[in-house]
Amino acid sequence: MARIPTATPTRRSFLLSSLAAIGASACSSAASRGRIFGANERVRLGFVGLNGRGSELLSMFRSCKHASIDALCDVDSAVLDRAAVACGKHGETPRRFSDAVAMMESGAVDAVVIASPNHWHTLHGVLAMERGLDVYVEKPVSHDVWEGAQLVASAARHRRVAACGTQCRSHRGVQDAIAFAQSGELGAIRLARGLCYKRRKSIGKASGPQRPPASVDYDRWLGPAPAQDVRRLQFHYDWHWQRDFGNGDLGNQGVHQMDLCRMAVGLDALPKRVVSIGGRLGYDDEGDTPNTQLVLCASDRAPILFEVRGLPSRSGSEEMDSFAGARIGLVLHCERGDVVITSYYGGYAQDQGNKRIAAFEGRGDHCANFVEAVRHADPSMLAADVLQGHLSAALCHLGDASLRAGSAHSLAKCDEALSSEPMLAHEWEAMAKHLRDNGVRSDAEVRVGASLLPVSDASRHPRRDYRAGYGLMHGGVTR
Repeated sequence: MARIPTATPTRRSFLLSSLAAIGASACSSAASRGRIFGANERVRLGFVGLNGRGSELLSMFRSCKHASIDALCDVDSAVLDRAAVACGKHGETPRRFSDAVAMMESGAVDAVVIASPNHWHTLHGVLAMERGLDVYVEKPVSHDVWEGAQLVASAARHRRVAACGTQCRSHRGVQDAIAFAQSGELGAIRLARGLCYKRRKSIGKASGPQRPPASVDYDRWLGPAPAQDVRRLQFHYDWHWQRDFGNGDLGNQGVHQMDLCRMAVGLDALPKRVVSIGGRLGYDDEGDTPNTQLVLCASDRAPILFEVRGLPSRSGSEEMDSFAGARIGLVLHCERGDVVITSYYGGYAQDQGNKRIAAFEGRGDHCANFVEAVRHADPSMLAADVLQGHLSAALCHLGDASLRAGSAHSLAKCDEALSSEPMLAHEWEAMAKHLRDNGVRSDAEVRVGASLLPVSDASRHPRRDYRAGYGLMHGGVTR
């Protein structure tokens, strides 16, 4: 078994001390933290990253009664222009920035909404909190486990309201479904199965280095990532499938469902053990993150099993597989039935005979939750703070770390390689059939991951090297 570095503290000490620090900050007066908001005063928001999810967040926060859009920042001037035009249609005149730090130091905002590419999430969050600003950080809140620990520590050190964009936690239907599973009505939860059956096509093969769009400040876009040429045909979004910038679908879509699995089984620390199997299968392209993966997280709680399927149900089809009626969701396998969450907003419960016995549906307002926590200077109001975001992202990061630390095997030989992992071997049978149905050859390379034993002190986990000028350290940022 591979062991992520040993540490003297107990396995929960670092995370629980961080939680205690964040909780303590909630008890501090608003005056000790900075600005006090009047009853009708709005939280002035600045947005970093305006393409895709950033654009969606602009619209969502616009509907918050006590928030205003006061600043926009993006390193792509075309994206920045488009967002400014959209704001203008709503009578908004936010200030525009190409440099996030300049926006943070402008005095124009009270809080920052971060939807930059993943490799920037933690750095942008820490930079903002060091400047006395509250933050809403899109998922995953970190690019690796070490980074997430630094984000949590920064929130505690600077006494900031720091939220994570795992919005499913705010939706009543999901809350009710998980509460039903935990009630014992169907007996104890035996397994939490997360599902990310989401079609992801090849991002193509580049003939050589590609030019970034002329409107992009590419050096600033790279930020802490290694200096390199563009290696993808579509500049925006497809960075998700390249490890220097993104975390694949496990850390992209999957972090939502991993978060709910962890919430359901009550896992409030890093797992005792993580092991994974998978690869990028079915096509050869510029991506290097898995499109097919199983991750098993073991702890004192019920185990969590996560599945990523980016290929369709079979070759030539665009239909996706499903499990108990869910594609992007989770199944909580209980002693006498299942609770199935089929969307961001709810699902159903069924008995052992697959008879539906309860239904769950209902929404909440995750963005308004953040705004109100900022207004009251109270992190304890958050539906999802950065500690929760860190723990859920960490399970995804550890699944990928297991895969990278493992060894390559042919599809035909994976059963032998999994002989010491009976649960994973059993689940792999269905995954292997899925791959064969997609025409994946028996000699295709699959990685069987190492069994990782994470330590509690997440700050001691391996970390990436930051590019000169963009360092993140224990206790602060060099910029």
